[in-house]
Amino acid sequence: MIPNCNPGRLRMLFARAAQRAARMGSDEGTSLLEFAITGVVFFTVLTGAASFSLALYSMQQLSNATSSAIQSVSELRGITTDPCKAAVTSITGTLPNWTASKFTYTMWITDSTGTANKFGPTTGSGFSCTGGVADQTENYPVTLTVSYAYSWIPIVGLSPKSPLTATEGTMSY
Repeated sequence: MIPNCNPGRLRMLFARAAQRAARMGSDEGTSLLEFAITGVVFFTVLTGAASFSLALYSMQQLSNATSSAIQSVSELRGITTDPCKAAVTSITGTLPNWTASKFTYTMWITDSTGTANKFGPTTGSGFSCTGGVADQTENYPVTLTVSYAYSWIPIVGLSPKSPLTATEGTMSY
């Protein structure tokens, strides 16, 4: 409270200030209001653009890592005892700063009869398919799908909930 002022005097001072502001007739108040409205819209669009740009960049990284992992699995046919673990090792090695528990892996290994055997979905780094070694056949496809629970930058309380997903398939060399 202002010293030596009673509430009646304060009401009178605020009333005079409001009357003076109403009589001014300048554009300063209008400009400030326009800036406040356009500023909010501008920063919302800017945050949205940054959020989607980061998500697209992360999606590209995940797709490249998944492609590298499936090539590694194809090259290791007949050598590795666990093709799924080889894929996990390749992806976590390519994306070391990503949280391993946010990955979900699914792998389809097609055997010589043409049957696609599914392994997963498994979340985290415990993805293993030692039984898949018997299904690996030269020149038959292997498909790997990797999803990552991506944390979006919230835009005015709105943010997508779907994970980033990359699927890659290949034939053995």
